[in-house]
Amino acid sequence: MDDLYKRITEKLEKLYGPFDADKKRFKKSNNSKIARDLGYSDAQFSRLINGTATPGEYERTLQNVDRILKIKEFEENTQESNSPQFYIIKKKNWIIGTLLFLLLTSSTLLILNLTAKKTNVEDYSRDYTLRWAFETEFVNPYTKLEELPADCNFPCYKLQGQWELNKKYKIPLYIETDGFHYQATSVKMYTRCAINIESDGRLLEGYEYQMHEIWYDKTELDISTFMNNKEGDDGEESNYEALDFTKDSRFVKVATVHTLFRNRFTIGDSITRDGQVIGRDLVYVAQDILKNKLSEEKVNFINKKLNLIARKGLEDFSRPINCLQSPLPGSDFHEVKEGDLMTFTCKLTTNRVPTLYTKAFKFTRQFIKSSCRQSSDKE
Repeated sequence: MDDLYKRITEKLEKLYGPFDADKKRFKKSNNSKIARDLGYSDAQFSRLINGTATPGEYERTLQNVDRILKIKEFEENTQESNSPQFYIIKKKNWIIGTLLFLLLTSSTLLILNLTAKKTNVEDYSRDYTLRWAFETEFVNPYTKLEELPADCNFPCYKLQGQWELNKKYKIPLYIETDGFHYQATSVKMYTRCAINIESDGRLLEGYEYQMHEIWYDKTELDISTFMNNKEGDDGEESNYEALDFTKDSRFVKVATVHTLFRNRFTIGDSITRDGQVIGRDLVYVAQDILKNKLSEEKVNFINKKLNLIARKGLEDFSRPINCLQSPLPGSDFHEVKEGDLMTFTCKLTTNRVPTLYTKAFKFTRQFIKSSCRQSSDKE
């Protein structure tokens, strides 16, 4: 622990100046600013700097400081280049895009061993690395207003920002035993123009943290009863979609699934979505909680089925998605605003049985709110 603490403070000194061990402060910045840069609250950073944090927190902090130093090194090398400005911007965006992907795919955000019976709650939120990558000044991977082309023809620029799940949806898990259901409860997605991949502004990249729950139906009602998962012609929810598991005594929550998903949205007359899972973690509900609601025999049965779902059932969820195109949020991409939706009707095939579901992303925080203005030769 002492070694980790020393390594962290020595590296932070490269960013914030000499460290006063008695006052627990750095010369060039206050602790609140450093906490924001690391993606921590003041209370979390106070534990870190006062030596009372957990080993895991110190290890993650060391990783973050190393990332910040690497990013600053990249930026300094880019700025020192004698290349034209447009080339510098393109190179910087390529570096940021590559760094972002490596950061998220190599992080400890998700544990990929799905068969382990993990029931403990981590001491940090599962979307921590994702938030850090998009909400601190060091990565900041968005395309900026001043980086847009002179004619402003760049459809993705106002779609950059944060999106959330507009409405929960459910999918019955089609396995050998009836009774298991997969419910999407929350999503946090950050989108950026992927100009390191496509330079014309028609590709939007979205890194998405998903939280799903697995529920067990004690009556084990035939799963085919729930397979028609579409809204009625009058727009009303199906009985299945309207069902609230938390208020129905037939259903018991048995696990939570955390997923990091990489989306690619191609913008044309409509929006095409594809992508795939980067990582997924299944966490069981604590056994003592389940045994208060179910017999020990039934709990053992559920554990075996969850292992089966982890090994086979969730593999179907890891395959590239199959979705119909979403209408554009507006007829003019310059008019996109917070509150707009991207809505996709998707098909998931589990054990060769297709299930339709609708997933809508709601735009909750827009990175660029001002509209791009075309430059004039007369100016």
